[in-house]
Amino acid sequence: MILVTYEQLLKERNYTLIDVRTPKEFQEEPIPGAINIPLLLDDERVDVGTAYKQVSAEKAKELGVQAIAKRLPEVYKEVQKHAKGRLAFYCARGGMRSGSMSALFSALGFTTWKLDGGYRAYREYILKEIPKLNENVKYYVLHGKTGIGKTKILQKLDKKGYSVLDLEKMADHKGSFFGGVCEKRPQSQKRFESLIFDFLYKNKPEYVLAESESKRIGNVYVPDSIFKSLAEASHLSLDTTLELRGDVIMEDYAGATKEELQECLNRVGRYITPALLSEYTDLLNEGKIKELSKILMKDYYDPLYLKSIIKYDYDKEIFYNCIDDAVESVVEYLNEKEIYGEKEA
Repeated sequence: MILVTYEQLLKERNYTLIDVRTPKEFQEEPIPGAINIPLLLDDERVDVGTAYKQVSAEKAKELGVQAIAKRLPEVYKEVQKHAKGRLAFYCARGGMRSGSMSALFSALGFTTWKLDGGYRAYREYILKEIPKLNENVKYYVLHGKTGIGKTKILQKLDKKGYSVLDLEKMADHKGSFFGGVCEKRPQSQKRFESLIFDFLYKNKPEYVLAESESKRIGNVYVPDSIFKSLAEASHLSLDTTLELRGDVIMEDYAGATKEELQECLNRVGRYITPALLSEYTDLLNEGKIKELSKILMKDYYDPLYLKSIIKYDYDKEIFYNCIDDAVESVVEYLNEKEIYGEKEA
């Protein structure tokens, strides 16, 4: 077993990174590219922790050994299935879980590493590195009202080979009171920062395209260096018809339940009159979702946006009737800046 730092691991090629923490730990705090092969399942770790606090350290170890012993055949099969090159194991702090796995598989003939300091050391490293990786990156930021399709435009630009930093995708949130609807997993600040680091490290971009964001996206916060770059960027102002905006909203929230939408409306209700909230709720109950979305955009979100746009000077203003036209206009602007994509959609 050899200790390796995450910085050293980044320079290696032929290895398999294995997270031996519980599925819950892995979901909330992953290292991108790692495979989760847990020694203890979520409920087993709770039992071990409870025994440690309420009985003794020895009892906790006994329960841990019993749980791990039952899982070892499955763990071995999973490692064999995914193993490629050296095996690099990590846990929360680089302690017993990753150490025991490294020792075991080393004895079984595998070349093994243990990530020094575990996930905690990885976190310290990426938080230090994000500002360095971001230091000389030029930002081009798309601004526009709710529902104009900024994310869709960025996705199409990404397919054309442009360097796109999709912060809302990384944050698992679209930004507004309705931003968490239709997202597949709960937000995680640590996962958000890991994805930003992974993007900057792997792509080493000279520029990125992004959309304008508040410091907070749902319940996660944009790192200071990234947020400063968004403010100091070249800014493009986008706009389209209210009809197209309604279509975009309907597509983005097609899978939303009435209960989810009502919960979001109740949050908006803190900032509007009870009569308006009642009117919006009636539209929801009648299934008039597109009409409701248009009213919310026009009467609630647009006035908020108009207050925010005065902070910036815009390099270009783009009006469009469909998303493809918007993409074409942004590409024309980038061509003027001698920035070109690498592949076609």
